[in-house]
Amino acid sequence: MEKKIFLAMILTVAIAFFLTIYWLLEPHRVKVETEKMRSIAAEKGKGLYLTHCSRCHGETGGPQRRIKAINSKNYLQAVDDTILQKIIERGIPRTGMVALGDKEGGPLNPEQITRLVAFIRSWEKTAPSLPEEAPSKERSVFIDEEVAYVGSESCNGCHEALNKKHVDTWSKSPMTLKAFASIQGEKDKTKCTPCHATGYDPESKTYKEKNVGCEACHGPG
Repeated sequence: MEKKIFLAMILTVAIAFFLTIYWLLEPHRVKVETEKMRSIAAEKGKGLYLTHCSRCHGETGGPQRRIKAINSKNYLQAVDDTILQKIIERGIPRTGMVALGDKEGGPLNPEQITRLVAFIRSWEKTAPSLPEEAPSKERSVFIDEEVAYVGSESCNGCHEALNKKHVDTWSKSPMTLKAFASIQGEKDKTKCTPCHATGYDPESKTYKEKNVGCEACHGPG
């Protein structure tokens, strides 16, 4: 009987010892595994970046003519992964930064966007600290207030042949087909039209094109 009690005590102490060791080592194991997963995701995101982002941001994300660097410690510390995901998924209207998420008519699914974010985030450790640039006095690459809206049909005249897959995806998306119709039941459309139409002028309360056209994201002209 005493022998069994003694063995039970030894077993209890052994279990407590191993649980303590596991508890102490688990955070490190989780951290290592997380870093490994991020590294794999970043490697897979590199090809996506070169395909969808490097044309404007360059292969290394450094400063480009009239485009701010994203491979910058200042920038990467200012935005978290959620913000990067939203920018990539939804784009930034009137800047030339197009929506790449498939829910917005773009070519990338959520998993691909996560990989792309991981690749961009992997720059942070070695990214240079770049000073904030003064606003350029040159005419913007993407938009100028004097440029007139020409309509999606005009844009497609050139870009449909160059980017047929993307144009086809956009043309069949809800934002292209149903955005304007979805607000017809609203009493005060002035709150909805800026997003559900293209080229909205708040002063005259007029718009240039129904639904989310090319120039809603890319800017006029």
